[in-house]
Amino acid sequence: MDARFEEGRTASSEALALALATAPPPYLEGALANPAIHPHHLILAFRNPRIAGPLILRISQNRAWLKDYDLKAAIVLHPKTPRAVAMNLVSFLWWRDLARVVDRAVLAPPLRRTAERILSIRLQELALGEKITLARVASRGVINALRQEREPMVIRALLQNPRLVEEDALAIASSRRTPPAVLQALAGDARWSSRPTLQKAIAKHPETPARIALHILHGLSTKDLKELAQAARVPGLVKVAAQRLLESRRRPNRESSNG
Repeated sequence: MDARFEEGRTASSEALALALATAPPPYLEGALANPAIHPHHLILAFRNPRIAGPLILRISQNRAWLKDYDLKAAIVLHPKTPRAVAMNLVSFLWWRDLARVVDRAVLAPPLRRTAERILSIRLQELALGEKITLARVASRGVINALRQEREPMVIRALLQNPRLVEEDALAIASSRRTPPAVLQALAGDARWSSRPTLQKAIAKHPETPARIALHILHGLSTKDLKELAQAARVPGLVKVAAQRLLESRRRPNRESSNG
């Protein structure tokens, strides 16, 4: 019998804790047969670059070990875990670890997509603070779900997400379900509020507070004002204000030509 296997099989709990993160495969094999082995030891083994798929499969087949949540997460998050094993366990993860799975590029795309789908479904179960934290780091698929949020604090956090693109911000500004407080948050965001396409979408939204819509109009180009003045689905106040601004911009030209 391999001496390193026997060393792993008979090591004390303290020795296992010191060795598992760097031990050779025979030691890891022996450790699985060690009566002193505990899930917290196994989590250390997942830091070991020498751990392989067959060993991970054996760990995942021990129901007593899998009662430990952190071990389940370590199994799913490891790139050498057999895909079927990871797919069976991913639904047991909490939202923070689901987000880690989604972001880990070394994991199989089907696993990451599954984690993303589960996370999107569970959004409504999250507390406000959890949603805010998730919004700051969400992946593309989760961003699509978070765009529907009606809580302005969540949207403010989402707007700071580096993965968010103008198309997302425009979808929020254009949705008829977007409440006034969210539109106000969007209009006040330093990163997005200066973009003309977004400004127009906010200005013509029926739920945008009047003072915000009117403030936006003053910064729009003549071309954009004409578009709002002629568009069908624009609040009457916004349309009238756009027409008056256009008229005021024409007036100096007329006066200079008459002079």
